[in-house]
Amino acid sequence: MTSATHSKPAPLRDAGRCRLLGEIDRRCIPTFIGESTLDRILDFSDDNLVQETGGFLLGERYTDNQDYVEIVEFLPASAVDSHRASLKFTHETWSQARKSIDAKFPELRIVGWHHTHPGLGIFLSEYDRFIHRNFFPEPWQVAMVVDPRSQDFGLFQWRGDELYNGGFWCFRDNDRTAGEASSA
Repeated sequence: MTSATHSKPAPLRDAGRCRLLGEIDRRCIPTFIGESTLDRILDFSDDNLVQETGGFLLGERYTDNQDYVEIVEFLPASAVDSHRASLKFTHETWSQARKSIDAKFPELRIVGWHHTHPGLGIFLSEYDRFIHRNFFPEPWQVAMVVDPRSQDFGLFQWRGDELYNGGFWCFRDNDRTAGEASSA
């Protein structure tokens, strides 16, 4: 994964286009998630209220006087080892994700991951921390946790050796993928 940062104005510059979700932690790199993408993540999370599910957050890292992350796609993970209180991405999960990204979203990269904690709350377990430390070690890579039972969610990022729930901005994206998803 390359660490190049592309220059692009942050969605926040468009007045009225963004709304804050959670509490912004200034230690974290600002993160923006497209409204239609967030809707797909939450809909997917609601599909299983018993076992953990998950997927990949796709987008890009940009700069606009400071680095930020923009998430514009969600790719549900397949071939996972899913249980009541754990989720494991297998080798097959990663292989299928790479194939799907190459075929459907070649302009995007994995900028983080998502998983659910049905009825367990918003936190990162020791195993979640292991996954994030070993597969998403960059400070701009994020981990989204959704509790579909409480309808709560959080977005975590590294700052040094600590993970912080840094909040994020949701921006109106005019359903960026409505046409692309049907043609993909």
